[in-house]
Order: sequence, then structure tokens, then C-alpha cells
Amino acid sequence: MLTFKNLQDEILLLWDAPGETGNFLTIVKNALNDTHAERCNSQRWSFMLWEDVLTFTTVSGTLNYRLHPLFHRFHRIYNTSDTHKLIEVPPREYYESPETKFHFHIVEPSPVVADPAATGTLSIVSSSGSDIEAAKAVTIRFLDGNNDEVSEDITPTGTSTAATSASASKVLSVTKGGTWVGTMTLKDSGSNTLLTLLPTEYGKVYPQIRLLKDPEQADTVEYRFYRRPRILSGDNDIPDIPYPFSRILIWDTLLLLAAYDEAKEPGMWVEQRRQWEKKLADNYLEGQALGGRVRQVRDVTMR
Repeated sequence: MLTFKNLQDEILLLWDAPGETGNFLTIVKNALNDTHAERCNSQRWSFMLWEDVLTFTTVSGTLNYRLHPLFHRFHRIYNTSDTHKLIEVPPREYYESPETKFHFHIVEPSPVVADPAATGTLSIVSSSGSDIEAAKAVTIRFLDGNNDEVSEDITPTGTSTAATSASASKVLSVTKGGTWVGTMTLKDSGSNTLLTLLPTEYGKVYPQIRLLKDPEQADTVEYRFYRRPRILSGDNDIPDIPYPFSRILIWDTLLLLAAYDEAKEPGMWVEQRRQWEKKLADNYLEGQALGGRVRQVRDVTMR
């Protein structure tokens, strides 16, 4: 098993900088997170596939639907009520695509899990009475009843609610000004929960799809997805890439760093990355079980 610290130490050793604790260590940590995210997003890796099948229910007159906050890209999406696959329509195909409830766009993410049920004030509250400082103020941008943009800074008052002065019809962004002691909850005027943030969370992003046509009925839509990579921060954090294939992050990171230092010789690093890249693909793209179907890939650049 390789931890975030193990990866850092091996990179520093190969860079001839063992025991580094200054700015270069910070650069290595940032580079590791960059290569980790890039590698995890580069393919539809089986280890990034969310375990559970999730569902949402369509509502007549509603086109937009929020997805899980860790959503990165679809594995599949299916209308179980009408036994019909949903089809994503990219912008370039919009005019050629039929407009049905089975066709959708991926649109701008939402900062809240749901819009206000009705136009009214928004309120925040903490689960801890210690969250009463102005430095912990929450900035909320929203549209009022006239669709004008409004921004308000709300200072928390602990376990008592603190509310906006203007009414909101749609929330555009929510940002905490500092780390809280307790969990923050944002509600609309009907006491419906729009967002919860843990003490060290400063905001959330909920990916969103938009149907091309009003569903006109309550259908159940189920989906599975590939999730976003984790951000590595603690020394004992484990990368999303399973061991021993997580060793590819060592060579990815060294080659990224080498781009800033022409004195370093990357030849051996390139070969190591190539070998681990093949091992990773063989195990997590081709399948591991006996009888697993082989992916056939044709290189279109070959003549």
C-alpha cells in the first residue's frame, strides 16, 4: 500500500532531495494531486465507478435535475418507468436531435441540492453555538423575485438562524468565509434544506442535467457514474488508483516536475511510466475475471 507520504518520499528521493520540507515539498504535493486527478480522469476506470445505482423522479414542468455531488461522468442513465435509455445531446447536435424527455444536456452545476420551493428569505444556522464570528460570514448570491442578482454576507449566530434581508428565487453561489466548528445548514423560507456544509467545507457543486422536453409525469430515472478523484492531503491518504498500480503516480509526477527543470533526465522515468500505464490498463480496462471480454482498440493514426 502506498500512502500520500510514501509517494512524496519516493519522488523526493528520485529527485535527489530526500527529507525536503520547504517549498519544493509543497510543489511535489500539488503536482501529485494534479497527476492523480489527471490519471483518474483519463479513462473510465472500474475503480472510479460509483458502487450504488442512484435514482431521481421526474416532475411535470421541471426540466433540471441534480446529480450526486461526486459525479464526474455517466456510466449509464435509464428511465425505468418507460424502459428507455436517456441520451445526452452535445451542443453541436442540438438542432439535429429530437426533443424528447429521453434526451438531455449537461448544464451548469448548482451550489445547492434544490432551489427554494417559493420566493422568500434564506436562512443559515450552525449545529454549534461557537459559530458567531463575523470572519465566518457566509456570502450568498441569488436571484430575487425580479430576477435581479443580489449578494449578501450573513454572519452566523450559532444555533440561532440568521436570514437574508432580500427574498430569493434561485441560489447562484454559497461560500463560507472561514472554517466553522459545527455543520452549516441553509434553508428556504419554508424550512426546506437547500444545503449542508461540514465544518471544513466551503461550498458544494451539484452537477445538473436538463431534459429537452417536459417529462409531464413522474418517471423514475436511475443512473451510475464515475466519481471525481479524491484530493490527497493527509500523510496517510490512499490514492484512488489501487496498489501497486498507484506507483504510476511517481513517474507521472516526476515527469511533470521535469518540465520545469531541463537539467533532469526523464528517459528512465518515461519508460517506467509506460510500463505501469500498460499494467494499469491491462487490469482495469481489459477486465480481470476469466472470460472477460477484451477491448479491441484500433489506432486510427496508423496507415
